[in-house]
Amino acid sequence: MSDKVDVLEALKHSNVFLTGGAGVGKSYITNEVISDYRKRGKQVVSLGSTGVSAVNIGGFTVHSFFVFGIANNFEELAAGDKRAKKRLADLKKVLKATDLIIIDEISMVSTDLMEMIAYRLNNYGYLGKVLLVGDFFQLPPVQKQQNRNDVFGQKLYAF
Repeated sequence: MSDKVDVLEALKHSNVFLTGGAGVGKSYITNEVISDYRKRGKQVVSLGSTGVSAVNIGGFTVHSFFVFGIANNFEELAAGDKRAKKRLADLKKVLKATDLIIIDEISMVSTDLMEMIAYRLNNYGYLGKVLLVGDFFQLPPVQKQQNRNDVFGQKLYAF
């Protein structure tokens, strides 16, 4: 079986993490999955953890799509949500109609941001699958100012 077929088969039953080193075909497989879903009339949302990855995948940034604004944790999210009721109502409609969400460059998503994504998916009616794409040996999450001694040696990821 081809890698694309393997990923499509896995997505029938569960969420999928697609990983591999640079140049092994993650983007190719991702584009093939998107094409397959769309040929079958399925709705796909493509997201990038950064502006560059969003452009490369032909989608939105995680922050923009999930209406996070500049929030980086739940406290900041709650404050922003009070001002974004219309956009959040629209997000709920989109999530209910979406079959697959793809997040590219997942290694750049912090644990706080992953928790915020899970919150939106779980509380806004999302019933589809998630395809996470990236390589944890490449780019780590961008963090706000942190004491380097606090993070030295840590290898904590969101999932």
